[in-house]
Amino acid sequence: MEKLNANVVALSLGFTTTVLYVICLALVAITPIPVVVSFVNALQHSIDVSNIVAKSISATGIIFGIAGWFIIAAATGYIFAFLYNWLGQKFGR
Repeated sequence: MEKLNANVVALSLGFTTTVLYVICLALVAITPIPVVVSFVNALQHSIDVSNIVAKSISATGIIFGIAGWFIIAAATGYIFAFLYNWLGQKFGR
């Protein structure tokens, strides 16, 4: 069983999530707010987010969003690769 390079997996997932975040940001910017609220409500198991939706986002918010999601995704990728390699040693052939 081939081992995964945890750093490569972490960076790959971090960059992938960053691209998806930017695409989502662009789509939200051009989509009417009621449509966004309806979509997010569906994603959140019908929790009503209409009262907490921001009408705009600052450049600082965008930077923090990108950085935050990159860190979360990279950590997830690193943990995934670590567990994959560890479980592969325990149960792999």
